[in-house]
Amino acid sequence: MITCLGFLSAFAQKSSQEQDSANVVATTTSDQMIDKMVELREVVVKGSLPNTRLKGGSMITRVEGTPLASSGTVDEMLVKIPGMTGSEDKLEVLGKGTPVIYINGRLLRDDTELKRLRSDEIRDVEVINNPGAQYDASVRAVVRIRTKKHKGDGLGLDLMAFTEQDLQYNFNTPQGKLGLNYRKNGVDVFGSAYYRHMDYRQYSTLEDIYKSSKTFLQTGPYTMTWRNNTMVYTAGVNWQISDNHSVGVRADITHYLNGTNKVIYDEDVYENGNFIDHLNSVQTSEESKPLGWLTNAYYNGNVGKLNVDFNFDFMSTATNTSRNNVEKSLINDDFVLSESGTNSRLFAGKLVLSYPLWKGELKAGSEVTLVKRHNTYSIDKSAIANTDDDIKENTYAAFAEYAADFDKYGTAQLGLRYEHVLFDCKDRLASDNLHRTTNDFFPTASYSVGLGPVQLALAYSVKIHRPSFFAMNDAVTYISRYSLQAGNSCLKNQMDRELTFNASWRWLTLTASYDRCKNGITQWSYLEANDAVLVKHINIDKPVNTYSLYLSATPRVGIWSLNATAGVDKQHFYLDVDDNASSTGLRRVYFNTPVYTFNAFNTFSLKNDWKIDVNFMFESHGHSLIFYDDYNNCRLGFVLQKSFLKDKALTLRASIVDVLHRNQTNESADMGNYSFIQRNKFSKHKLALTLFYRFNTAKSKYKGTGAGREAQGRM
Repeated sequence: MITCLGFLSAFAQKSSQEQDSANVVATTTSDQMIDKMVELREVVVKGSLPNTRLKGGSMITRVEGTPLASSGTVDEMLVKIPGMTGSEDKLEVLGKGTPVIYINGRLLRDDTELKRLRSDEIRDVEVINNPGAQYDASVRAVVRIRTKKHKGDGLGLDLMAFTEQDLQYNFNTPQGKLGLNYRKNGVDVFGSAYYRHMDYRQYSTLEDIYKSSKTFLQTGPYTMTWRNNTMVYTAGVNWQISDNHSVGVRADITHYLNGTNKVIYDEDVYENGNFIDHLNSVQTSEESKPLGWLTNAYYNGNVGKLNVDFNFDFMSTATNTSRNNVEKSLINDDFVLSESGTNSRLFAGKLVLSYPLWKGELKAGSEVTLVKRHNTYSIDKSAIANTDDDIKENTYAAFAEYAADFDKYGTAQLGLRYEHVLFDCKDRLASDNLHRTTNDFFPTASYSVGLGPVQLALAYSVKIHRPSFFAMNDAVTYISRYSLQAGNSCLKNQMDRELTFNASWRWLTLTASYDRCKNGITQWSYLEANDAVLVKHINIDKPVNTYSLYLSATPRVGIWSLNATAGVDKQHFYLDVDDNASSTGLRRVYFNTPVYTFNAFNTFSLKNDWKIDVNFMFESHGHSLIFYDDYNNCRLGFVLQKSFLKDKALTLRASIVDVLHRNQTNESADMGNYSFIQRNKFSKHKLALTLFYRFNTAKSKYKGTGAGREAQGRM
């Protein structure tokens, strides 16, 4: 039902002979019109617009005016968005993995920004599970967040204070943010300071079996503690020159105050079933980082019908780690010292031109990313080589994309992206040099149509996954006398061909996808001459086929609203692995167990701005590449929230998570002559208290979108 409010017209006829009488009639009619308008106190608009709708190949979920707006921070909100899953620490798009996130068109560079942004500032969230050619070819999913528009000039303040108390192991992780924004006559100046103390605990048990001429078994507890303190400073300015032109610059500076990592292995070692050793290994790492810089400058404007969007990014990061291992053993004690360091710099530029053509819009552009990285590793073990690597990677890309709207016949989109990559890796100590050049084309295509109340979309794309620079580092890292770890500079790029289908009807959304992966990147273990196990990155030599199907529902009944998702991921492939116990020396291992997911986020909106959340997340046992999790993980949590003051400027929020203590994983892998199982218990049973305060805030209009996204993530 649509109710329109306008004005009432009154007409009075008069003649020259009845001048006085006509005036009386006109006055009376005017009074009646005023009476009618006074009687109209309010207008109520009721409709059935769903919170989530399908637009092309995107699912757009409205946040403003829905219970999602009361989710706390944006990272807490995103796990409730249809099409997404995971946790606040690891967000994923269903069937696609970790997404690239944009906020108002600006590339998200620091994940902690999701903890600094409130959910009630968000207008809507768009989940793209098959991105087009304008995005980097490594991007399998995109999440675009749009904030609400705030009008007016002046000074605004945004304050957030948060503390999280571990209820099982009794430690605390506070964080806080102060943001300022000043806008006047088209000039927008903004800045913020954010502090975070991280305290992460992991409690595990390990069981490793490796076979050569002997069979070795290692079993025992493994614990890890990771602590650091970080400050993030953000400053920028945006100048809206006119309605058609805007420029701006933004800088994010990360001040890493200190970091300590402690890992303890306490294992019994058996040889052919006989106890031979007890190993207690304490590994302590001290990590330091100089200031990390990430800057973006942009221009966005229109020249006639042509839209120009240009971005330039500079990024500089470095990490220095000093590590010592104290090993106590029945055979002999040992003390091992090692040091490692990385220094990375990135320059990137991206230009996108858009022009209306025929029934749609043509987009074309280019992107250049230049990366330099220096890796060093030294250890006082003569059996392990030191390394000093220089890595250069230059990527040059060009793309074109056209989308046309054929009215009732639907919308079609075609795109093509070309990427030319030059890679050089030189080890100064070994005089080894690896040079590699690749040239790849990445087509994309999609079609969407509405059939009455049902919306349908089908998309195809070719994607690439380049290994991280860490995975390409050949340096052998010493874990213990029985365990080593290394990268692989000869890794090939992983290629994926994806087909995705979306359908929506009212508050139901269906997503199905098929992915064929070639040269999948994973880890594999090898037995060394001294019976130590070397874990190394490799490419899987068989295609991996993965199928997924998910159904999301977002009904609302009275004070209760539900965001629920149920689905399954199933991969299909096998490997023939080495096995000394087999008569043929080989054994076939299948990696086909499906993973089932069910999430239910319930929100109850009560009177006087009270909110209650009951959240449940479940993930079953199953395979992910070569790894198998045999544990059914589930998380139950409760949230209580109350808003105060005018315009709900002050909000208090209390939550308790992992009520059932069931947030854990039991990860294992069968690699033939080597197998392991690691049972992990994470520190997640916590009580969190949050305070939000906002005074006269005016949201930044910054329009930078960033460049070199894929390389930034790998750095």
